[in-house]
Amino acid sequence: MILKSAVLATTIALSFNAGAADAQQERLDKLSGKAIGRVIYRGATLIDGTSAAPRSDMAIIVKDDRIEAVLPAARLTAQQTGGARVVDVAGQYVLPGLIDSHVHYATNPDRPYAEAELKRNIYGGVTGVRDMAGDARELAGLSRDALLNKIPSPDVYYASLVAGPSFFKDPRTVVAALGTQPGTVPWLYAVDENTRLPLAVAQARGTGATGMKIYANLPGTLVRKLIAESRAQHFPVWTHMQVYPASPYDSLGATVVSHVCMIARYVRESGKAAYGHANEPSYEGLTANDPEIKKYIAALARSGTIMDATLSVYKSEGPRCRIELAGDITRAMQAAGIKIIAGTDTDNTGADPYPVVDHELEKLVKYAGLTPQQAIIAATANAAEALGKQHEFGTLEAGKQANMVFLQRDPLQDIANIRSVVLTVKRGHEFARADYKFTPLPVHED
Repeated sequence: MILKSAVLATTIALSFNAGAADAQQERLDKLSGKAIGRVIYRGATLIDGTSAAPRSDMAIIVKDDRIEAVLPAARLTAQQTGGARVVDVAGQYVLPGLIDSHVHYATNPDRPYAEAELKRNIYGGVTGVRDMAGDARELAGLSRDALLNKIPSPDVYYASLVAGPSFFKDPRTVVAALGTQPGTVPWLYAVDENTRLPLAVAQARGTGATGMKIYANLPGTLVRKLIAESRAQHFPVWTHMQVYPASPYDSLGATVVSHVCMIARYVRESGKAAYGHANEPSYEGLTANDPEIKKYIAALARSGTIMDATLSVYKSEGPRCRIELAGDITRAMQAAGIKIIAGTDTDNTGADPYPVVDHELEKLVKYAGLTPQQAIIAATANAAEALGKQHEFGTLEAGKQANMVFLQRDPLQDIANIRSVVLTVKRGHEFARADYKFTPLPVHED
């Protein structure tokens, strides 16, 4: 009898402790902004972020912030639907949440503008952005508030930048390091041959950044060493295609290189020694069939490095590389098997109620010849890989974060249908387009 009483007391104590632990976990989940509950999105046509054919009348089961299962709606069981909230999305199209892989929200920190653009993004189907260097103090705040669901925003992944000491005379770095000395802070750090590279990469990671950006005024030997050290620390490394005076070949092996037309400038101006846009050469007559461009494309394909084309920065007129040439080179890269991501590197007009990445997808289709499905992959699966997060999101499959966008019209028929957003889901949190009251964005001073 005494033994039975002891066992009973122990069982009650364990149950009490388990209940207390569950309550504590629930409190922590609420504090962390984690979505709680079980939701089934039933009836949509699935475009899963891979090259697979779309599948009609599918169901996506979400438990809290993760996808629990993806299956034909006809196979749902009573056990699966019991206790779940069922959302009828019949006739709609669902794809992974979009990622804009090249933004700048804190080069000149402006929180109201950043929040307004981030809000436009999340209600427009964008669940992630890759910020390519600015004031990490501001970016860390935006990233935290997005993660905790304190602001309506895609998740913010940002870079910590390294460059040669001479670059830090650039006025943009002064603004992005106000109160400190640019070149001496972990998010804007000057490196040279005497720098302890393992420490430089480690302190870049310590800012909360997702990756390190190698930017300007560095020799090729140092660029290659920085790439090797970042990879050794399993830290994504992102560079301009050409860092100057390093060549585009020195950036091979980085996780991502940006700006497709830099190879055109290298071909026409191979002796350029320092970063800058002034005095661009003529690109007259240049195409992707140029032997030097073809040579680089072959090397890039062998390296496995991803291309951030940023077609949005190129225009159809003016002295700079034109979008037709940029698109031609991107088309050749896609044909060579190089993964393309959809980065914009440009502000959208404040009067447009939809995200700027939509225009990048249209340009990838129009000028680079990608199919709408390939353009979607550029903004989903490939973009997640660029962040080193391909196991977390980028495709719609069990175990990954519940990041997705529901559309009224088929984007595979016309990529412009990416604007027919009905609902965005980010880590289980819902952002209905009908709830978005668009007002023109505030003026932002660069």
